Amino acid sequence: RRLPSPCIAQRNARSDITTAMAMMSASVSVSVRVHAAPIARRLHAAAAGQQSRAALVGTPQSTKSRTTTTVRAVASSASPSAASSASSSGGDKVVVITGANTGLGFISAVEISKKKGYKVVMACRDKGRGEKAAAEVLSLTGVAPDLLLMDLSSLGTVDAFVSEFTSKYDRLDVLMNNAGVMALPERKLTKEGFEMQMGVNHLAHFYLTDKLMPTMLNNTPGRPRVVNLSSVAHEFGHPDFDNINSEGMFGYLGAGWLTYGRTKLANMYFTYELHRRLRSMGGRGNDIDVNCVHPGIVDTELPRSLSINFYPIMKQIGGLITPAQGAAGQIEVATGAKYEGISGKYIAEQSGPNNPGGQKGTFAVSESSRESYDADAAARLWRKSKEMTGADWSCIGESKQNKM
Repeated sequence: RRLPSPCIAQRNARSDITTAMAMMSASVSVSVRVHAAPIARRLHAAAAGQQSRAALVGTPQSTKSRTTTTVRAVASSASPSAASSASSSGGDKVVVITGANTGLGFISAVEISKKKGYKVVMACRDKGRGEKAAAEVLSLTGVAPDLLLMDLSSLGTVDAFVSEFTSKYDRLDVLMNNAGVMALPERKLTKEGFEMQMGVNHLAHFYLTDKLMPTMLNNTPGRPRVVNLSSVAHEFGHPDFDNINSEGMFGYLGAGWLTYGRTKLANMYFTYELHRRLRSMGGRGNDIDVNCVHPGIVDTELPRSLSINFYPIMKQIGGLITPAQGAAGQIEVATGAKYEGISGKYIAEQSGPNNPGGQKGTFAVSESSRESYDADAAARLWRKSKEMTGADWSCIGESKQNKM
């Protein structure tokens, strides 16, 4: 597939500027109520505020926390069995949630902790905020989650997280790639020099999934699940493989919105491509389910970085859903019987712009953008992501990617 030249890519970017710039101008227009709703419905939110958590997630089920035991991870090339998978989870299913100290990640940690037979591992960037959130989960559920630190803007901390996780757990039933940043008004870089939104939203999760996949493939019984958080914003994302870090005059347009859309499209590509490669692997690869979730336009703190925050206006006109409603989809995809054996799908909240009048907080398998089904582009992003991060995906029979 012949990819567009840099000039064509720039023209495509310019054609999308109207969408991104309109998002910001909505808050200063005298007709803001007319424009804000259709514009902001195309955005994604994945983090809830710190207020009223008890009201959002309910009351404790018990007052006793589980006792854990540290066991070294043991790799196995044979099909895993329940008897061989005892770990510090006490035999429970283990769920890793990135960005679990706030928002939809926090609500997911609470609600999954309430479920019998699950052990939540909260992957958080900040120790203080992580400890506070973990204490709240214990207070609300009576079940103590595990807190492990990881900053997705540094792949070195991802390695440290994986090392600590695999020293404590020898199974991983659910990996919820939940953390993200949205439309940073100024271009920033990760420790490795990646553009921050692409680095956190896609590349670090791509790398983390590679490092944890051996545990899912070799040690975990049943059907492990990978849940990637995307957004309806993927619909205005366009790949630019010649400028994946959004550099230059036309690289970071619309106060970061076009780059954000590109990262959400990357989440879609990653989901579909990982599903294809696992199925092509055969054997145990047929037992790993990979899906992508759009949580809806949620009343959260994710817009905290926006240069112009129009979410309060959206809330006034009824254009937002509650954090509990938004988290329901990823929780169901991660743990629900409804999605057992479902893989390679996009599950979207049903009250958005593509389904006017849809019931808020309901989720269903949906069609993603036409561009998201471009298998050639997804495969190219896979190779580019391997090259940039050093992930080799040897667990599914691949080798390190050379420079493209």
